Amino acid sequence: MAVGLFVVRATITKDQEAAFNAWYHEAHIPDVLKYKGAVSARRYKKLFGPDKYDYMVQYEFASQEVFEAFMASDHLKALKADYDKHFGTTSERDGFGYVQVWP
Repeated sequence: MAVGLFVVRATITKDQEAAFNAWYHEAHIPDVLKYKGAVSARRYKKLFGPDKYDYMVQYEFASQEVFEAFMASDHLKALKADYDKHFGTTSERDGFGYVQVWP
């Protein structure tokens, strides 16, 4: 089975950056990883590049099927609602799905 990846890229206002990072590390990522088949998470801060997004998180799922189930799940709906509750007015985000093609 091929690994599924969910990548989310986001902006955050400077006045909310510390709270955003603390919430992501202490609450949001642990909540994502509670989903059966969620394997790992990694976060990154942009060093340079032309787009508007300052942060990126990459979630790995055990398979494409697990990833697709996660995308349709109430678990993800609750995660999005929590994100919006905390940072909906101070952050923009876009999500991307990938499936491993090599190796």
